[in-house]
Amino acid sequence: MSQERYRRDGVLKVMRLRLNRLMPLNKTSDSLAVDAREEMREWFETALGHALGQLTSESVSRLVPPGYYRTGFQAGSACVDLLQRAEHSVFEVPPGRNRPLGDPKLAVKCSPEQLPFGARSIDLLVLPFVLDFSADPHGVLREAYSILAPEGCLVICGFNRWSLWGLRRSIEIGIRRPPWSGRFLSIHQVQDWTTLLGLELISAESLFYRPPIGQAGLLERLNFLEAAGDRWWPLFSGAYVIVVKKRAFGQSSVLEPVPGTRRRSQKPLVSALPRQAAKGRLKVVRE
Repeated sequence: MSQERYRRDGVLKVMRLRLNRLMPLNKTSDSLAVDAREEMREWFETALGHALGQLTSESVSRLVPPGYYRTGFQAGSACVDLLQRAEHSVFEVPPGRNRPLGDPKLAVKCSPEQLPFGARSIDLLVLPFVLDFSADPHGVLREAYSILAPEGCLVICGFNRWSLWGLRRSIEIGIRRPPWSGRFLSIHQVQDWTTLLGLELISAESLFYRPPIGQAGLLERLNFLEAAGDRWWPLFSGAYVIVVKKRAFGQSSVLEPVPGTRRRSQKPLVSALPRQAAKGRLKVVRE
């Protein structure tokens, strides 16, 4: 082989390696999901991600009903502990990674589609922005249902596509990176899936009305939009939190208005993101 040909082949090899790094080929949906969760972990360390994580943590603390949760599991990449109410907390480490997403006391290597827990073994299960980056979001919910204990709670956090966040996602130019590469699933679709599984809606909340900008100072100055948006345009929040419960066999519940409030029609509650459920205007009564 001539020196010129050797040099040419070497240059071509280097170019192929660089192209493979920029545009990896033959990646499975699982590996792409792992990469997205890892990039989401890094994004949550930015000013915008930190602000969303803080509001999400406060929302989950308000919405999860009081009770005894012996074992809690948090999937996904939110670098915020959302298992404050659980006695024992377990966090996910994505396959192929050697460190947990955050600094938990106990972590397991797994994926949301295949959770290494026995049936009915988890009392509090949190999926922070997991469904938006899963190749099989309905499968994730089925897996969550199977490991959730009777009377256990499932917390779902997601991005709202009908918002400034959804608008930025739709006009993002070039290769999208998390969170803009997420699905931004419809709230109605997520509710339909949980209803089909027999999970009961306990509460829901919309959050983050500020535009998705990265400047910490500007985000702080626009903090007043949270109260204004919650009052005037709750359907256009950047994110939402839904809490559903797995009822024990043979139990049912009905939603009754608190005395002094007007009775609402029996429409899907999440269609209006019912902050009233979180604020106590609706109560759950077991029959």
